[in-house]
Amino acid sequence: MKRERSFQRKLLPIILLLAAVPLFLFSIVALVSLRSILVDRYEEQVESDLGQSEKLMNITLDRYEAVLDAAASDEEFLDTAKKAAQGQELAGEDQEALYRQLERLARQSSGAAGAALLLENGGAFFFDQPDQTPKGSEWMEAAAGDWREQADKAGDFFYSSLSGEAFSEEDDKHVFGVFRRLPASPEGRQTGALALWLDAEVLRDTLAGERGIKSFVSDGEVIIAATESEDMGESPARASRGDYYIQSVIQQDTGWKITELYSLERYHYTLFSQLAFEVLIGVAVMAVLGAAAYLMSVPMVRAVRGIAAAMAAAREGDYSVRVEENPKSPYELNTIATGFNSLAEQTERLIRQLKQTAEEQKNAELQALEAQIDPHFLYNTLDTINWKAIEKDEMEISEMVGALADILRYSVINAGEESPIRSELYWLRQYVLLQQEKLGKEIQVTEEVPEGILNMKIHKLLLQPFVENSIRHGFRGKEGECCLKIRMTLEGGMLHIQLEDNGRGMAGTDLDRLEDEDRTRTWTGHVGVENVRKRLRLYYSDKAYLRFESQEGVFTRVHIYIPVPEGEVDVHEDRDRGGRGGHTQGDGGADTQTQSGL
Repeated sequence: MKRERSFQRKLLPIILLLAAVPLFLFSIVALVSLRSILVDRYEEQVESDLGQSEKLMNITLDRYEAVLDAAASDEEFLDTAKKAAQGQELAGEDQEALYRQLERLARQSSGAAGAALLLENGGAFFFDQPDQTPKGSEWMEAAAGDWREQADKAGDFFYSSLSGEAFSEEDDKHVFGVFRRLPASPEGRQTGALALWLDAEVLRDTLAGERGIKSFVSDGEVIIAATESEDMGESPARASRGDYYIQSVIQQDTGWKITELYSLERYHYTLFSQLAFEVLIGVAVMAVLGAAAYLMSVPMVRAVRGIAAAMAAAREGDYSVRVEENPKSPYELNTIATGFNSLAEQTERLIRQLKQTAEEQKNAELQALEAQIDPHFLYNTLDTINWKAIEKDEMEISEMVGALADILRYSVINAGEESPIRSELYWLRQYVLLQQEKLGKEIQVTEEVPEGILNMKIHKLLLQPFVENSIRHGFRGKEGECCLKIRMTLEGGMLHIQLEDNGRGMAGTDLDRLEDEDRTRTWTGHVGVENVRKRLRLYYSDKAYLRFESQEGVFTRVHIYIPVPEGEVDVHEDRDRGGRGGHTQGDGGADTQTQSGL
């Protein structure tokens, strides 16, 4: 058996829930707000660092461009370079001057890995800064191979990068080159370019390297400078793996991408700390509210239990019980206690009065039974009148008296009880017999009722009001044959009864009034219809209902739907599958009761 929860046990979860909902909503709003603040702060910080890194890179590159620009402006150096570009054989002094200029260029540039004069005709002069030799290493010669392709796409200055792939396996170098196009000869012939190669550490010094921040510069799909040495030479996608907030900017002169990666570890830690703090606050608030609610509800629960115990005693029949009012209890509970005490007192008094009234009613009924007319006296009197009519050959009167006796017997005995449909149809025949004498013309009654339905029971006199309405309103003043058709079928567990006449029918407004229960109650002349509705509701609840059809001057049809007990539906529907039988008045389809009881 399910155990009922007390008022206190129901109250505490409700209070805790009411406390939890606003706390939960507050926590969500606080976390969303904190997240928005952190994201904005990250964006501002990253934008600031990117701007600083780009600015430092621009300053650094401008410094090397200035060094190259100064070297390219040396007239003696330019003349020597133009001679070499035209294919002239350079004297030893001229070559020495070129190498000295390249050496000076490399030494003036911090982080320089080498310098070179690259000629348009394919010639080149190198200076290797680490080895301090006027001879180019393999990586310099490799780097000098594709400078023209880049020079064709750029202005006076252009840049290129070299990763470890251009060096030997022992070298772990990462350099980038800054190139300065030399002025053309007066004839318009291109001379070449002055190159300065720098260690990638120069670019690394321009990047933000704070705690939790990772930065790198990438040329295409290769990282040429990074705050973390293991990222050098890797692809940006590989270096960006992890939980980072990423933002990038393109350096305009070089086309290289500067990328800042902020670790979100602190971001998640901050959010988690905030969430844990809010959970602790929520638990503390709910604990305090729960304790307060429990302590405040104890007196109320005790008072409610006292009232409940008194009610239980009253339910068992002890109306002498009373609830003691407590000044410490809430005003509403004391009001309930006062009302209960008053109700118990009144109930006790009413019970005494009912016992006295029942005794008096019993005595009155005994007196009424002694004074009432014996129904057998009435039947015997009608029997005597019947035989008098037979003696005088008044057979029509005899038939009417017999029908009247059957009607009285059927309506008086066990009024309101159920009766077989067979008996109900027989009674209707007797009723129609008397009504047609009053109407002055014969009424043809046709019955279409399957044999399996005849023994089913319905409440008595449910059909009579509709038959009466057909005769009073449908057939009165009608010319020609008057026909009344009764048809019964079983449909989905319901007994469907149709009463149809070929009378005058009804107008649409009258039909609407019959369908509307509220309007039928106030319609004079159709009290019987409302009476049947009330009886159907009383006997069968809302499962039974009425429906009307009519066409003015043609017919009126009443549909009555009555629920059939489950067992009876199966039995009678099985019988009906064999076919439907039709019965007309007096054909033996229903029992033809005699007047022997008169």
